[in-house]
Amino acid sequence: MQSRWRSLKAIVRLWVDLFDRHSLLTYASAIALRSFIAAVACTLFGLGILGAAHERVLWKNTIGPQIQPKVLPHVFDGIDQTVQHVFGSSSAGLLALASALAVWEVSAIIRAAMGALDKIYEAPEERPFWVRFPISFGLAILFLAATLGAIAIIWAGHVSGGWSLPISILRWPAAIALVAVAFELIVRWAPAKHRRTRWASLGSVLVVVGWIGETLIFGEYVRTVANFRTPVGSLEVFIFLATYFYTASIVLLVAMELDELVRLDTQRPRNRQQLLPLVAGVIRGSAS
Repeated sequence: MQSRWRSLKAIVRLWVDLFDRHSLLTYASAIALRSFIAAVACTLFGLGILGAAHERVLWKNTIGPQIQPKVLPHVFDGIDQTVQHVFGSSSAGLLALASALAVWEVSAIIRAAMGALDKIYEAPEERPFWVRFPISFGLAILFLAATLGAIAIIWAGHVSGGWSLPISILRWPAAIALVAVAFELIVRWAPAKHRRTRWASLGSVLVVVGWIGETLIFGEYVRTVANFRTPVGSLEVFIFLATYFYTASIVLLVAMELDELVRLDTQRPRNRQQLLPLVAGVIRGSAS
């Protein structure tokens, strides 16, 4: 039992050192801020696509009814009027502007993630900005395309007919796999030191699983605890979103850090490993 507690304390000390040495919370704050801003641009882009595709029923029957009971009536009226205005203004110019804003903001997230991943991998960033910016734009376009594709796959579950049952069953795994593949490309190509496919895949799986768990927890909080139908609750929306993005950023960086620790330990002799012997000590202590 004592050896188990020593291993647990050593794991805590290791992670405290990594958080400090790699400035994980600082990078998480930067990524969360960019994500918060990007969410506005991506929402405008998504609404523009719905308006141009004449799919306003998605807002009227699915999205709107989910929001309306959670906010004050006047707040929802303002949201609905804004959405209807975007629908009424949907044009090629609006879509071009919204898509440009979405790509720019998502690329800013990726550039922030580049710095964090370089710090985690302890690889100096030697690429000039005229190399980093095009990479971030390309990865942003891929990620947005994957996200839109995942949303389209999920929405396809509402179709009727002979294919409705298999589509309903497979839509969530397919959407998750699509986002995981896009994130794998980011993990592999965004840092200055590219990851091998095996480790990029492991990192993307860890992040996606962590984000799914976080979303389920926050979703349950919104359904059962949160009350945005008060003046204070209306302000709580911003705190909630900021906390969600900040937590998601920490999940991202912790998953990448864990991925790197495991990768390095598998390449080191046993007497130089950091994490795996400590985990084995905890497991042996639990078994005894």
